[in-house]
Amino acid sequence: MNQKSSQLQSQTTSSADKPPKSILKKPQSFDELQNGKGQYRLVASSVGNWLDNTSIDALNHLNEQAADIFYRKGVTFTVYSDAKNIERMIPFDIIPRIIAASEWRQIEAGCKQRITALNAFLHDIYHDQAIMKAGIVPASYVYASGCYEPWMIGIELDKPIYSHISGIDLIRDESGRFCVLEDNLRTPSGVSYMLESRKISETLLSDQFSQSSILGVSDYPQRLKSCLASSTSKYDPQIAILTPGRFNSAYYEHAFLAHEMNVPLVHGYDLIVEDSKVYMQGIRGKVQVDIIYRRIDDPYIDPLAFRSDSILGVSGLMSAYRAGNVVIVNAPGTGVADDKSLYPFVPDMIKFYLGEEPILPNIETYQCRKPDELKYVLDNLDKLVVKETQGSGGYGMLIGPTSTKQEINDYRQRLLDNPAGFIAQPTISLSTNPTAVSDGIAPRHIDLRPFILSHGDGSVDIVPGGLTRVAMVEGSLVVNSSQGGGIKDTWIIDDSNLTSSSRQMVKKSDNQLDKQSIEAITASHSHYHDPVQPLEAGYENPDNAPMILLLSTANHLVWLGRYSERLYYYDSIIKQLVKGNIKKTQLQHLINHLGFNVDPNQPLKSIKAQMLSDLEQDKIPNIVQSIETNVQEAKGVIGKDTAELYNLIKRLSSAGTYRAATLQLHACNAAMAQEHPIVTCFWQLGRHFEQLERTVFLNEDSVNISLEFKHWINKLPENTRWRELIRLTNQMIKSQQLSDFQLLSKECSTILQQGV
Repeated sequence: MNQKSSQLQSQTTSSADKPPKSILKKPQSFDELQNGKGQYRLVASSVGNWLDNTSIDALNHLNEQAADIFYRKGVTFTVYSDAKNIERMIPFDIIPRIIAASEWRQIEAGCKQRITALNAFLHDIYHDQAIMKAGIVPASYVYASGCYEPWMIGIELDKPIYSHISGIDLIRDESGRFCVLEDNLRTPSGVSYMLESRKISETLLSDQFSQSSILGVSDYPQRLKSCLASSTSKYDPQIAILTPGRFNSAYYEHAFLAHEMNVPLVHGYDLIVEDSKVYMQGIRGKVQVDIIYRRIDDPYIDPLAFRSDSILGVSGLMSAYRAGNVVIVNAPGTGVADDKSLYPFVPDMIKFYLGEEPILPNIETYQCRKPDELKYVLDNLDKLVVKETQGSGGYGMLIGPTSTKQEINDYRQRLLDNPAGFIAQPTISLSTNPTAVSDGIAPRHIDLRPFILSHGDGSVDIVPGGLTRVAMVEGSLVVNSSQGGGIKDTWIIDDSNLTSSSRQMVKKSDNQLDKQSIEAITASHSHYHDPVQPLEAGYENPDNAPMILLLSTANHLVWLGRYSERLYYYDSIIKQLVKGNIKKTQLQHLINHLGFNVDPNQPLKSIKAQMLSDLEQDKIPNIVQSIETNVQEAKGVIGKDTAELYNLIKRLSSAGTYRAATLQLHACNAAMAQEHPIVTCFWQLGRHFEQLERTVFLNEDSVNISLEFKHWINKLPENTRWRELIRLTNQMIKSQQLSDFQLLSKECSTILQQGV
């Protein structure tokens, strides 16, 4: 079919160029957009009409625009198993997944019921163990779980909630019934992708979005912060997000949520425990932490209590937790409730703790630890899905119908070696949603992860939507991002006013906007020139609260300034080399004092060639990578727009256009100058220190740059060790001696390194 490419999302095509309504290949799955007669479902009629009048080229162009936005923002996912592509963009499809609000109410009620029972179960197994004594859940199953934490036995929490943030994975079977695939109660991820997907829809599908009564999700960060604060009785508690670092698959989300909630993003080395209390190491001194939203797994949170070789956690954290001086969200030991060997017992938990029938059914599950069920599984491996009880991310699975005989035989041996480590389920053909692919609109299997917030008072809050994950490979049932899955926006549409004749949309005049459109436009500009400020809690007026800047983050800001200035300087050297207005003695001086990998005794032409090669092949790429590293580490305190500008440096340098990358640095510097004053101060400190060091090493006059450096030193926090740098700077200005500069450099490094 010959289709015209389109640059506009609203482009219509002739009947010959319309995308096919029929799906390229239609398996026996529930279609989310169309009914069995090929008609668009009532709640999806507006989207269906848009699809009928939009070419494949236009849809693919929208997907390309979405990918560009994700790239610019740095919305990535780390794939540990792919050594060649550790960090990759999340595949996104512009065609939304539609759920009627009337259907959503059942999902919402079922998720609330389920998480309430699971939280009751978690409290029970670490206290009275009533469900185990009643013989409903075998004690051996609980104790054998690798996520069961004896450390948690008998700990009385201020608010007895264990899983405050949960994700329950749902699928629709062939009949359209929502079922629970699995529970995620440890550190569920993906909410940032849900929020970013919604922003894509609001931006690229603004006309469609404004014509539908879509329930909002943008207030999730505020709901999350409220939920976290409810986990303690302390008024205005200090919250921090504990991340394992930028190499974690969900680091983008950690930084994203820290931004949105204005709370510090901390690493294990930012925290210390003293007198069974947890403190952050900030530039003004220690700040006590009341709530830690941890995004690292149990074994790594405290090397004194769990894995002694962990460098991600905080020594003594569990002692502070047992003393009731800090809340860990989610609580250690919550993973036992999402152990897949305990999944079959959740309906019984609902009946035991709540006295209710489950609203959302489980999928039939075979427990391989039971001999008779193991025999059935072994006899039917080619028809079943087999999972590790402790597995996650789609790893370690066997999907029988799509596996080779060798894969099945290999898995059979694994089952025989450790049957208790596996469960099996029938292969269910997940529901499909139309997805734009290169040659048409094709069905792709999807699931849904709603995000559930359990408050300290026992109430449960669910944002109306969730993360729809899509298997981008034809016929694949694996939707996990770590396995190549993508995402779609999830639209919960109010269908209370829809009739059998479908609601007719009123065409608005060009200068008329409805309330929803106005709110969407306002939300899209909510962060405009609004620097991120993780604030210290406990102040009646937030405007009076000081910003929390961690020592480690200050260190990264200093180095960001230093590497930025170094990139400028190297660019200026390249210009001189290319123009030829630099003498051999000058080049030899640079080589001897700044460490170029060049032989200074070669002829001038050879020296120039070697210096250009060293700069372009080694020094500048390394500096660009160092800028990227320090930007990533400082994401908790720099604004979204600033981070996007820095992302473009990485993109330009990856294409080998280092000159353009250097020019982009001008925009980054302009943005950094508008950040919070204390952030700008440390960044400027690094820039001027780099200039000062260079003038000292090159034996140039350093008086003027020393005075500029002193200007930024004077802006450092008062009544702290930072003030010692003023004395040392004055001493260096007076003496102009290398030894005094070295004293200043050593003292500055010592202060910053206290937080690393």
